[in-house]
Amino acid sequence: ARTLLSKRNAMRSCVSTMCAQSARRMSTRASTSTFASSSSSSKSATLLNATTRQFSSPSTSSSSMSARFVQSRSRCVANNGTARFFVAAAASSSSSEKANHEGAVKVAHILVDATEPGKALLSEFQALLDGQAETFEGVAKLHSKCPSGARGGNLGYITRGQTVPEFERVAFSTPINEIAFCTTQFGHHLIKVLDVKESGATVPQMQSIRVDEVKQYVDAASKDVNLIDCREENEFAIAKVDGFLLYPLSQAEKWQMTIEMDVDPEKKTIVMCKAGIRSAKVCQMLLSLGFEDVHNVVGGIDAYSSIDKSVPRY
Repeated sequence: ARTLLSKRNAMRSCVSTMCAQSARRMSTRASTSTFASSSSSSKSATLLNATTRQFSSPSTSSSSMSARFVQSRSRCVANNGTARFFVAAAASSSSSEKANHEGAVKVAHILVDATEPGKALLSEFQALLDGQAETFEGVAKLHSKCPSGARGGNLGYITRGQTVPEFERVAFSTPINEIAFCTTQFGHHLIKVLDVKESGATVPQMQSIRVDEVKQYVDAASKDVNLIDCREENEFAIAKVDGFLLYPLSQAEKWQMTIEMDVDPEKKTIVMCKAGIRSAKVCQMLLSLGFEDVHNVVGGIDAYSSIDKSVPRY
């Protein structure tokens, strides 16, 4: 623990002087840089669709970040003059070793400002990773501007067509456990491919569950399922179902950092709100966190109260 703390303190000290030196460093690195310019074809394409988590703009306030984060996994707009380079984990890797994944890829990323100092910052992070002075997850937790940083940058699985072309090209051409770079309007990204599910493989999806099925689990006080209520505290005080734990959607930015320690991701997870809309968003968030058997309660607690009169409607 002392060794890790010492490494992280050293990295923070390095980072504190990095931006002031970046202009000088970038000029000396120009001859050896692996960055290559490419143009953007769309300023309005979203990085991930409405089922995915939203990145926050560098200028976005934390409250706005939280609100957008729970609505979608990420909306990122590609900018002109996009820089892109392929960075392999091994020093001998080259562009000829690029992959061509089909199906879905599980990715993590580190996001910094879309500036030259930000680009230099990622180069420093890459040096730390190459030297095994830090882990990708550790750097993401300490320095990524995206809310996913709290989870080591994990964005879950993405498929073709869900991302802007720049992000997709990098994610689907990078071998597993290797790292690559891309730029979007929201910043520079280091992207790591964690896993690949090739075409035909099953990717975890949200499922629906009826209230009568939910009641069976509740009546049996089953320990084999996670029961999550994502309504607000005032709603929970008015009406609740025995066994459901409260994880308000509005506080997702906080609890998504610890929920995997509170409930078992390997168990069946049932999520309920008032009518089934907010719970669908939470289901998608849980899938991106690594929960694989996630069920949204159709009709929410409103529908549940129709079969259990002890639960009031409001």
